[in-house]
Amino acid sequence: MKQIAFVITVLLVGLVAVVAFTRSPKVHEAALAPISVTATAPAEAAPPAEPAPPADAEPGAAAATAAITPVYDEAQSLGCEEELKALGVTFEVLEPIAGRNGCGAERPLKVSSVGIDLRPAVTTNCEVAKALAVWTKDVMMPSAKLHLNATPNAISTGISYQCRARRGADQVKVSEHAHANAVDISGIAFSDHDTVAIMDRPGSADDARAFQAAIRGGACAYFTTVVGPGTNTAHSDHLHVDMLQRRNGYRICE
Repeated sequence: MKQIAFVITVLLVGLVAVVAFTRSPKVHEAALAPISVTATAPAEAAPPAEPAPPADAEPGAAAATAAITPVYDEAQSLGCEEELKALGVTFEVLEPIAGRNGCGAERPLKVSSVGIDLRPAVTTNCEVAKALAVWTKDVMMPSAKLHLNATPNAISTGISYQCRARRGADQVKVSEHAHANAVDISGIAFSDHDTVAIMDRPGSADDARAFQAAIRGGACAYFTTVVGPGTNTAHSDHLHVDMLQRRNGYRICE
């Protein structure tokens, strides 16, 4: 009996040893299983970053990438022109301008007065002309009375329609001037006061500075872009106003 028990014990010890030193079939299979690799297309290279706007570019270049391309609506334009007549704007309709490289205007107007004379007359679209007229009536006239006790009789204008890029070169985006959607204002003339030129007036406490600040700030309620002295060197001697439409109603007032 002792011999039989010894043999059984030896067999049991051997079996335990075999089990202990043999890897699990599942583990073994998992270790040998091939790795499945799913082929994927190489990632597309990111488009080159657009260069930062130059120091003398119109501000808001990044925001302008979100501009909404206007669609010409004849009925809307005719309705706008009726509003111009009611505002006392003097204008004539010009032939469509077909420019190259994104320039041009479907229904440009030659505007010579917005209640007071424009010197010289400007070539622009109806929306800009309407904004100029309302700004003149609601902002400029009362501001001149308040700050200068004077009455404006003319707006000195600079560039209106011009097929060009934003900073006067062809390697950047087309200016709103190239769509007859912008006007530059270089000064305000009076019948009873010296002309107020648009210029940088740092630290000045005179009435002209207050008047210029008032009409510039007030323009932001009527135009979607207003920039001028202090914005950059390109706008040191005039106000640039335009009606660029951007997503979410974004405006630039600097």
